[in-house]
Amino acid sequence: MSPGPILQESLTLVGPGRAGRALARSWLSAGGLLEDVIGRDRASAEEAVREIPGGNPRALAEAYSDCAILVLALPDDAIAPVANALAGRVSCRIAFHLSGALSSEALHALARVGISTGSLHPLRAFTGAAGESWRNALVAIEGEEEAAQSGAALVAAIGARAQRISREGKALYHAAATLAAGGTVALLSLAVRAWAAAGFPESEARAALAALAVGAASAAGTQPFDGALTGAIARRDIGTIRSHMDALRGSPETLEAYTLLAEEALRLTPGRGKEEEIRALLNPAGGRPA
Repeated sequence: MSPGPILQESLTLVGPGRAGRALARSWLSAGGLLEDVIGRDRASAEEAVREIPGGNPRALAEAYSDCAILVLALPDDAIAPVANALAGRVSCRIAFHLSGALSSEALHALARVGISTGSLHPLRAFTGAAGESWRNALVAIEGEEEAAQSGAALVAAIGARAQRISREGKALYHAAATLAAGGTVALLSLAVRAWAAAGFPESEARAALAALAVGAASAAGTQPFDGALTGAIARRDIGTIRSHMDALRGSPETLEAYTLLAEEALRLTPGRGKEEEIRALLNPAGGRPA
């Protein structure tokens, strides 16, 4: 299915949170028809309709939607219960949820009534800011063939990039995405704590180290990892690595993270020498970390 025809079909959104509202804006901007916006209650649906803006506000209890495409933009634990509640009360051709970790199996109640089911997951962090969209985002698509093909057409129509993924690969895909996003924030927190211990004001440390991380991530997105990697491990600066380890011994969790990441940096830069000497520093008891 090409992007054009799918824009002639109506879309109903269930759960107008950050990602859902951004999708609805993208859909409307592309020329699509937004049918109903279904919230946990009428007030939340009305608020979303004003903010999107578009769609007819409905409370979940009164949802009897007739649309071509149904999108459940809900927390993971709510997807299956809401799908159960909607089965038999909505008439649609395709149903998607937006979970990164769950497969289309979470919509089995809708599949049982003849709806082709799939999942769409935008690889983007939404803040809830006005004007956020899915444009240019990578969107992982999984599900039954009819749903997957329609999902690819929908993604193309709103200016995003589709990537098919298997049902079995979803949990691993999402775990990796969590490492790259939430993991980066958690790692920055450890780094900021180290700077604070060195005497830096926390607000200054957070801003400076976040900017440093953005630059490093940008380099990793445009060149191979071994070229983007900087620092003492990449340069094989034994004395500097030793001083890092000594400085971090007062913070075991930060030292553990440093050791794990240093091992990955060694893996990315083979053949530069001093690998065994560095590993001996990282793991004085011998052997690599488990």
